[in-house]
This record gives sequence, structure tokens and C-alpha cells, in this order.
Amino acid sequence: MALFLLKFGLTNIVFSLIIGALLIRLNRKQLYSNLELTLYSFGLGPVFTVLILYYLFMVFPYRTNTFYTSVILGIYLLILVFARKGFLDLYSELIQWRTSSLKKWRSMEKPEKRKSLAYWGSIAGLGILGITVYSVQTLQTPIADHDALIYGNLGRVYYVKKSITYEKLMKESGNGFYFQGSQKPSFSLLLTWELILNPRGYIKNSKFDLYFRSITGYYGLLIIAIQFLWLFRKNRYLALIGLIVLFSALGFFVMIVNYHLDTYRVFFLGVSWIWLAQTIRNNDRLSLFLLGVFSGFAAFAHPIGLIVALINIAAFFLFYAGSFSSRLLRTVCLGVLLLCAGNIHYFLEFFYGAISGWSSYLSNS
Repeated sequence: MALFLLKFGLTNIVFSLIIGALLIRLNRKQLYSNLELTLYSFGLGPVFTVLILYYLFMVFPYRTNTFYTSVILGIYLLILVFARKGFLDLYSELIQWRTSSLKKWRSMEKPEKRKSLAYWGSIAGLGILGITVYSVQTLQTPIADHDALIYGNLGRVYYVKKSITYEKLMKESGNGFYFQGSQKPSFSLLLTWELILNPRGYIKNSKFDLYFRSITGYYGLLIIAIQFLWLFRKNRYLALIGLIVLFSALGFFVMIVNYHLDTYRVFFLGVSWIWLAQTIRNNDRLSLFLLGVFSGFAAFAHPIGLIVALINIAAFFLFYAGSFSSRLLRTVCLGVLLLCAGNIHYFLEFFYGAISGWSSYLSNS
């Protein structure tokens, strides 16, 4: 468990906060709350890490675990050097928020204070209960579901081969497992990254993939947090009702408690629509950049994400209030961001063939 917490903390918290600080530095016009940008960035640490790993496997294959780990840490260190002032801005906003909250609290009447305590106590209690149940029950269940098993198998292939290959003819594995398909590499590489961080021999431990198992719940929690944020801006009780409605949907509940790709890809789809609306409304470069980033990562996760990303680009071109040349230039920029976010994969797959797995996920070969 300690190793899992280390991997989770490094990838999902530290790396995400570094990216969040970068976004805060880019938020020069202060159009958006730094806390809001930080919330979105918590979904970017894992996917940006595997994007780096994807390109490293393409350009520098067959290297050691230490090599890949060092390069990724080095890239984040460089980002940190540039974005370090973003942490000061985030800290300043947190202090302002705390001061404002305390001032509001002191001005409340006792009945209103009791209502507020009951409201936030309920939210905190539900959150703690959900995370506890997920950690002690769901997270302890070995992977057996379709998406996680298939993508996990490919992640194991990437780890064994230390490369991303595109082939039209594949050979069957000696262990009896054979699969041929075109699953996108993003989700699979999360397991690859976990295996790279594991000590030698730890892969034989029954919990060697605990971080990979946590991805479904983690991104599900982010989806919940973002919905809560947007509804809370309208009304705090509307936000509470929104949580009840979300969890009353059987499909969403099952998606959270089972290992699946869906929360991972839905997070990027949903946030890309937020930035599509913000880009059209505010006409600023940060929104355009984040529209391209989240649309690109949605496509990197799943073919449906590619379709949505192309629709986002088309919608931007149609509804952006600017001259034709300005729209065209910005649309081209979105296309470049889409390509850079790992989606060169689609071109390589088209010309050279799909990726197929030849090593069983559970195999010790």
C-alpha cells in the first residue's frame, strides 16, 4: 500500500499540481479562478506522464526503467522551474478564499451556521465513506473486467517490449492468450508507468497493479467534483441534488465501482466541452489551448474521443466570432494540439496496422 500511495502521490498529485501551476502562470488575464484550473489539472498529471512515455517509447525504445523515469522527472522539473510562481498565486488565492470564508462565517446567524455545518458535514461524510469503501473493497479486487483486462494486457506488452510498435501481422503467444485490436495506448500506458516504478520482482505481488486499478475511481471522483463545482455556483442545494441524481444512475454507479476505461475518457470529453464554450465566449488563448489539450487527450484515450475532438474543432470554426483568416489560423492550431497529444497514433495505425497483444496480462513471462 505504501508503494501505491507513493506512485499515486507522485503521478496524480505532484505532477498534476506542477501542471496546474503552469496553467496558473498562463492565466495572465485572470479570466478563471486558479482553484478551478487546479481542479482540472488533477486529471492532467497521469495522462501527460503517459504521453511523454508514449513518445519516449517511439523515439528511444528498449531503454531501462531508470532512463524513462529520469527523463519524465526531468521534464516535470523543467516545467516546475518555469511555473513555480504559479504556486505563489495559488497560495495567495487560497489565503483570500480562507479570509473571505471566515468573514462570511462570522457574519452568519447561528441557525445559518448550523445549516452550513450540516451541509458541508454531509458532503465530507459522503466523500470519506465513498473513498473508504472504494479503498478497502473495490480496490482490493483483482482486475477481471473487459476494458481494464484488455488495456492492461497491452500495458504489460509495452512494458515488456519497451516500445510502441505497429504491425499488420501478429504471432500468437505461447501462453494461449491471443488478442488483435486497435485499443488506444493512453489508458494502457498507465499500467506501463506503474510497472516501470515497481521494484524488481514486485510484479509477482498480487497488488503490483494497484495504481492502475485506482484510475477508474480517481477520474470518477474528478467528474463528481467538476459537476459539483458548476452546480454549486448556481445553488449549493442544487449541487447536492446533482450528486444524488448522478449516483442514482445505475450506469454511472457501476462505472465507478468496476474497473473501466469510461471515467478516464469521459473526464476529458466533459472538460473539453467546458473549454469549447469558454473559448467561444471569451476568445482568449488559454481557453483555446485547453480546448486543444483536453480534446487531444480525449482522442488519445478512445476513438469516440477522436470523433468528439473533431466535432469540437468544427464547432469552434463555425461559432467563433472572428474573421475567416483568424478562425482558420486558430482551427489549425487546434489541429496541431490534437496531433501533439499523442494522436499521431491514428496515422501510424492507419499506415502500418493496429497494435496487438501477444503477452497475457497475468503472465509472468
